[in-house]
Amino acid sequence: MSRVERDPERGRAAAARLKALGVKGILIKAAEQGYITQLACKMPECFCPEELGGACYFEPVTDELSDWMPTHEHFPRSKRAGGHRDVDNAILAHRLCNRIDYSMRVGRSHARDLERIRKARVEAIRRNNKSP
Repeated sequence: MSRVERDPERGRAAAARLKALGVKGILIKAAEQGYITQLACKMPECFCPEELGGACYFEPVTDELSDWMPTHEHFPRSKRAGGHRDVDNAILAHRLCNRIDYSMRVGRSHARDLERIRKARVEAIRRNNKSP
């Protein structure tokens, strides 16, 4: 199914970084096989504020389910279109970017999610402007 050139060497490095964040399962397998080669949100639109680090910023996986933790997204074939959770149908996404993308596709309101992004941006700016 994959139309991208795999790069197992870069994928193994990405897998190690994902493991360090506490990721398990299909994302690790996809990275180890070279389908995922960098830690970057690959959603059509990444909403992670640049002040946090943008598409390449990920927080560790915890029980609290952070907005910016890494998650699996079915791509190129969406789950709704019959896509399966396979290594060649996996991209890396922020949890909140994944959620907003789904909300937009099904016509669900995502105003509260956009407010979460605004608050994250404000907090990141505040932290970045603090004197040591």
